[in-house]
Amino acid sequence: MNAITSLKSFLLDRVELLGAPFYAHADRLAVPQDDPHDALAAEAPEDHDPADGQAFAIDYVDHAGNASHRRISVWAVQRNVEGVPILIAKCHERQAARAFRVDRITGVTDLDGAKREPLVRFFYETFGFLWPKDAILAPAEEDADVRWDRIRAIIRKAGVTLLAALARADREVGAAEVEEIVFFCERACAAEDLDLTGAERERLAAYVARLRPTAEAVEFALDTLFQSGTEAITTLLRAGMRVISADGVLKEQEAELLDAFCFALTGRHVR
Repeated sequence: MNAITSLKSFLLDRVELLGAPFYAHADRLAVPQDDPHDALAAEAPEDHDPADGQAFAIDYVDHAGNASHRRISVWAVQRNVEGVPILIAKCHERQAARAFRVDRITGVTDLDGAKREPLVRFFYETFGFLWPKDAILAPAEEDADVRWDRIRAIIRKAGVTLLAALARADREVGAAEVEEIVFFCERACAAEDLDLTGAERERLAAYVARLRPTAEAVEFALDTLFQSGTEAITTLLRAGMRVISADGVLKEQEAELLDAFCFALTGRHVR
């Protein structure tokens, strides 16, 4: 097994061990007896936009009028022939992949219980699409939205999804781990001549806290990283070392594995 395959296995094994996320309004969770029309095809189309594994709860009404409230982790966005965005996600209530049309999502709640309103703003900030098609965002925020799109593109390429996966390895992500990931993202943006404002940093922290990468999101992120060269790999794995020790508890075995992966891939150590 080569170093790339080993690193993939290391991260994917940790993602697969994650259970359903804690949710402040667990008493509201409910799904219909069956939802076959929302099931994802065995071979999902590859023409999709990555979504990093953003996790939250949705109020959803399926094609038959059945209402549900469920936790999802979104790893891709597709569009149907009508142009309606579809969230491709892991449904934590079904423990399976599902496809959710955004025109059937009637509400979004963060896992800490905070409602996300308006939905048009949430969809745009989180996934970069405008829905409904004729929705109008406040003109005063246009420049901020353009900058946010660029921020998301930069941190995705830098490997924020992989850092989130490492932080989730012990199931809970604390404030120190979020802060370390945000710091990494800030430096990645600065390297692209984009200095974050205080408001953008807060927005980024909320974005990072919602990340709960799926196996699909991790695989996409790893493939992107491996195309970026040894410097990017070294930078990411060094940041990963800081993330896994941010809570004051460093698991020696994980640290040794990250160091071994980095040396095998780049000829450099991260310790």
